[in-house]
Amino acid sequence: MRRMLIALVLVCGVCLPLATYSSVGADDALTGPVAFTVHAALCPLDDVNNPDIGLYDACHANTLAGVTFTFASLETDPVSFTTDANGVGSANILDGVASATQVTLSADDPAAGYAYCSDQNSGAVLYDGTKFEDGAIPLFTVDSSQAIVCDWYIFADAIAAG
Repeated sequence: MRRMLIALVLVCGVCLPLATYSSVGADDALTGPVAFTVHAALCPLDDVNNPDIGLYDACHANTLAGVTFTFASLETDPVSFTTDANGVGSANILDGVASATQVTLSADDPAAGYAYCSDQNSGAVLYDGTKFEDGAIPLFTVDSSQAIVCDWYIFADAIAAG
């Protein structure tokens, strides 16, 4: 009884509610779903290779409809989604889980290109570089605190782009 009284005095003596010391819910992590968005675009190689035109300016406005992407990880079933007429594809990921590891994003079109993915909440860059030959890029670990947006550029010659 004396220990309980001392603990109560210590907690109340510093004006902290008893709930501050509760461990209930401490291990509960936020779970999805999390919004995941990809902007697909076609990039004329003449513009991509022009030092006066940046990659974003050369590509982003040339939207591509009908590109199918797949988000995959160890902890979740693959989620596939297709870009609309504006070149935007979106899906909810991490449904019911807090995080996923060994995450990849792949496209049904494995053409050479460039991808840039970032977390819109923290500003962290998840991937910035050329795509792999199989059309996939690693995003490593993704968690439910993120809102991920990717630009996915497919390189093409100027005739195919025009």
